[in-house]
Amino acid sequence: MSATGSHPSAGNGPDAGATLIEMLVVVGVMGLVAVLVFPAWISPLQRIQLYEARAALVSHLRDARADSIRQGAPVRLEVTNGGRGYGWEEHRTGLPAGVVIDSDPGTIVFFADGSSSGGELKMSGRRRSLSVSVDPASGLTEAPPG
Repeated sequence: MSATGSHPSAGNGPDAGATLIEMLVVVGVMGLVAVLVFPAWISPLQRIQLYEARAALVSHLRDARADSIRQGAPVRLEVTNGGRGYGWEEHRTGLPAGVVIDSDPGTIVFFADGSSSGGELKMSGRRRSLSVSVDPASGLTEAPPG
């Protein structure tokens, strides 16, 4: 025991605690780990957003076709806002950040008999793209696995 009444190994000596350099090394290593791990978390989230946006597009294409059959009149689904959205009449949808849509042609028309003008829509994210095709004869949509 020392003169102050505590044991030397109890953490009161010159070896107690961590030095500033040790703390900086720990913070630096933690920062390096964060820089390496953070992008690995973001990529799957972006991929999920792209798949969810495509699923919503397929659903909206089916809704547009059903509207045209129900109304007995053509419905025009258009890509809008420079590829940042799409829609018909009062049904407009924006896409998540980083997702854009391209259509060939820019407008797909669904007719009262269920057929359509047909076309292909391509949704693109940062490093991936998914397509949806609309059959002209049946107006049905197909989204191949991506």
